[in-house]
Amino acid sequence: MDEETTQTGKIIIGLTGNIATGKSAVMHLAADRGALTIDADEVVHELLDNDTIIQEAIIEQFGPAVQLPDGRINRSALGKIVFNDAQALEQLERIMHPRVTQQVLHLIQNSTTNVIMIEAIKLLEGKLWTLCQEIWVTDCSYDLQLQRLQVCRGMEKADAAARIKAQRPSEEKISRADVIINTDGLMRDTERQIIAAWSRLSQ
Repeated sequence: MDEETTQTGKIIIGLTGNIATGKSAVMHLAADRGALTIDADEVVHELLDNDTIIQEAIIEQFGPAVQLPDGRINRSALGKIVFNDAQALEQLERIMHPRVTQQVLHLIQNSTTNVIMIEAIKLLEGKLWTLCQEIWVTDCSYDLQLQRLQVCRGMEKADAAARIKAQRPSEEKISRADVIINTDGLMRDTERQIIAAWSRLSQ
């Protein structure tokens, strides 16, 4: 954990898990319990829209086709490149991760909340995990992931399957977890697991 962060006295939880495994539901439950929740995806979107240094680096790497007329990054065009090319995704992550970590640390240091949850699908691949005292990982069945992507995000089955396949095996995340939250059941089952994990934080 970053030394500067440990001096804040805050409890920082890193939340990760593969796509459509229920991270958003866990974030909402944490927010209901008074946590500051930081969505790394939202930080990324803000940087793609407003950070000119990030924008220039991405355009230089991936070409002018990923730039909108107003200078912002076209996330759809960029996604079509990186989600079909593992090397391209790694290149994008090298550009984004340091700046995302810097921005998340800024939010932590300026928060008056005692418990902070950082949600990031790539939490463990970058350095965000070094800010955290605990790692929580969501998990569910492949069939449920597929169903959620089709129903909640309107994806075709083949596209949903490709997005799941493009990610690292969930076992890699689970092996590093302090808390594993299974979301195969009903919301009350997920909440029960959150309550149990939450009760440990103040011990």
